[in-house]
Amino acid sequence: MATTADVAPQRVIAESPVTGDDTHVSPHARNKIILRLARIGEERCKDLIEEFNACCKGRNFGQIFCKGKYNASQECMHRYMNEANFELVSRRWISLGRPRKPDWNVLLAGVQEEGDSLSRMAVTDAAGAKS
Repeated sequence: MATTADVAPQRVIAESPVTGDDTHVSPHARNKIILRLARIGEERCKDLIEEFNACCKGRNFGQIFCKGKYNASQECMHRYMNEANFELVSRRWISLGRPRKPDWNVLLAGVQEEGDSLSRMAVTDAAGAKS
């Protein structure tokens, strides 16, 4: 029978962040933030995405034939899914204390409006360029 002296002592692993950096965002949180930004983009760019999908339907090389519609849908998505929005949401998540189940309405506040304003500016620029 083994005594307590014979059993190897267990190492205690301290709970510390992966890095000493206060701006570290875990891969799990990063994926969640990106997914939420993608959902906003898909919701706001639904018409352009559907146009591209309809253009590609029945074609093997849809991106070649539907390049304009593809570029328009990607440009629209980029208004919502970009590094600036990711950084904004990440900073808010860190300032809230890195919650496991954050209030996404607080974290994503203003992202839709910012993307919508960029969309309006792009439409205005395109109209000015055609004139």
